[in-house]
Amino acid sequence: MKTKAWYVKAPFNFELREGELGEIGDEEVLIRVKACGICGTDMTSAKTGAADWEPIGHEISGIVVRKGSRVRHVEEDSSVTLETSTFCRTCEWCRDGRYDLCNRGPSFWGRNFSMGFAEFIVAPKEVVVPFEGLSFAVASLVEPLGVAVDLTETVDIRIGDDVLVLGLGPIGLMALRLAKLRGARKIYAAAHSHSVKRIETALAFGADEIIYTDKVPLETYAFDRGGVDRVLVTAPPATIPSALKATRTGGVIGFIGIEFGSGANITFDANEFHFKKLQLRASHATPALFFPKCIEMLKSGVVEGGALVTHTFGLEQFAEAMKELRDDRGSSIKMVMVND
Repeated sequence: MKTKAWYVKAPFNFELREGELGEIGDEEVLIRVKACGICGTDMTSAKTGAADWEPIGHEISGIVVRKGSRVRHVEEDSSVTLETSTFCRTCEWCRDGRYDLCNRGPSFWGRNFSMGFAEFIVAPKEVVVPFEGLSFAVASLVEPLGVAVDLTETVDIRIGDDVLVLGLGPIGLMALRLAKLRGARKIYAAAHSHSVKRIETALAFGADEIIYTDKVPLETYAFDRGGVDRVLVTAPPATIPSALKATRTGGVIGFIGIEFGSGANITFDANEFHFKKLQLRASHATPALFFPKCIEMLKSGVVEGGALVTHTFGLEQFAEAMKELRDDRGSSIKMVMVND
């Protein structure tokens, strides 16, 4: 069957193409895409362009149209969300119980003509996760919420910790909320003062204090305890040295982010890092995990997904939405494509 799908090549150069999906295999599922959120990874792809035209979009929810003969866990007309990738189950990491380090399993990424910003997508059965009780727009948050869970698990927030969140995009805000749920004593949220909507949401999600980094350098901020125990960095790598300065002895900094070119490189005082006994830990949520837990958190309202979806748009408006988000990120949090 045919589908329309958005492609990117040059920086913010998009094209809506029509192509064939072909027949689904015995272990595949054909899904009508009902919603797909714009992720920071999509913005990076749009900013850098591609070596060749590539489909785009991975925060997906939809409805099963057809399933292969070996697909047992979902039925036609089921509502589903998609993991970006999964573990293989047979490598040494998986067999030693470290499936979180394996991303050799099935994925829909680059698999066929379309990805999330499309009418239809074909996905391997292993990444298809059924859900009930959520709107499709909110269900598209399950994937980024899984990323936030991975980040908070990586830094191991404990009861009584003081926590700093750097970067108040959707993942940073959800990680902030999770830090509150894990028993943080005080949460600091760092942002530019013009990010009004994101600051309001941070306060609603449990932030105790806002640090306006365009007015006060993070390195000189007067923290209650002289620093924080845990830092969640969902901002560019250039912010990591400041995060190290803001962390008190024995603290842990967790980082998730992608940057290319010179912005990917940082320097910091290794002696200070050593004598303060700090740890810098990378969070990279592939394979995608925690989907059932994330679905339940969104259903229960423990994480208020509706507060994060600030803009919706149709398939045809994708290019305009990407440019709007590029030019005015302060007034939006999550922009989601919703197909009728």
